[in-house]
Amino acid sequence: MAFVSIKRFLAQSETELAYLDAIGTLLDGIARHALELDRAACRAFRELIGGIQGEITPKAGGGAVVAKAGEAVEAIGEYTRQTGSLVHGQAAEMRNMIAMLASTVVDIGGAGERAVSRLQKIGDDLERAAAVEDIAGLRTRLQGCLSEIREEARKQRTESTQLVQALRREVSRKQEAGRIVGLDLVTELPGEAAAGAQFEIALRGGGQRHVAVFVLGAARRINLRFGRAAGDEVVRALKQYLGEHLAPGGQLFRWPGPALVALLAGTETFDEICARLKNVLEKPIERSFDVGGQRVSIPLSVAWSVLALSPPLADLNRQIHDFVASQGLHEEDRSST
Repeated sequence: MAFVSIKRFLAQSETELAYLDAIGTLLDGIARHALELDRAACRAFRELIGGIQGEITPKAGGGAVVAKAGEAVEAIGEYTRQTGSLVHGQAAEMRNMIAMLASTVVDIGGAGERAVSRLQKIGDDLERAAAVEDIAGLRTRLQGCLSEIREEARKQRTESTQLVQALRREVSRKQEAGRIVGLDLVTELPGEAAAGAQFEIALRGGGQRHVAVFVLGAARRINLRFGRAAGDEVVRALKQYLGEHLAPGGQLFRWPGPALVALLAGTETFDEICARLKNVLEKPIERSFDVGGQRVSIPLSVAWSVLALSPPLADLNRQIHDFVASQGLHEEDRSST
């Protein structure tokens, strides 16, 4: 009987050792194959499981082994919750990135409304994805959607290039047409040569006619401060303003420099013309212009003179040029003081 009891004891001891080895192997496998999303957290988990595993020995009592197994189960549960939180956080970040991508696609020119709606649908489906197959399918859909966006962007680049080329051809055509007919490219007004021809015709028609000369003040400073494009806008604004306030029947011409010349209608006397121009040009003309994407107020001051249309026209032309040149000298004097 004693021999049988010893055999039974030894068999029980071997079984207990096998159980302890199985528990140790399971804990080692759990620690070794734990999902590593956060390296520091995973290292701490493996160290914790390793410590518990080291304390489950044959010398430990049954109660101690059960307590250590409970610690291991609690550690595994806590790490699982941490890992699940990280997975959900990454999914939320992916949804946010897809939303940012869709918003950016809209902002940069709407590279296809259908592509944007597909991106938004992928973001919604990502929240419900629960399996690896779901993620793989979403990745495939995202790749297809991005390919469509790239193709749409390529089409837009092609269309933009074609539009720029068409605009360049139109600008060249207008420049050539303006050169042929003698139009100024900034104001689209006839130039000095056309003005001379109209002066000849007016002289042959008889009657007292007058010519008014308008010179934009501070033109050089406007060009230097705001750029040539802003200077051109200012000259166009002056053309528009004069067209609105001169008597009907007059003709405007662009003169060299920041100047416009008008062949006035023959319905007003010299004094009436001067009174009218003084009334409309005595104070600076308040106008705002787009400069670098911002509205800038630039008051337009205009120097003017009225001359009688009389032969010889060479003298009249000299008077006009002298007046324009004198205003340029005045501007230089003002800028140097």
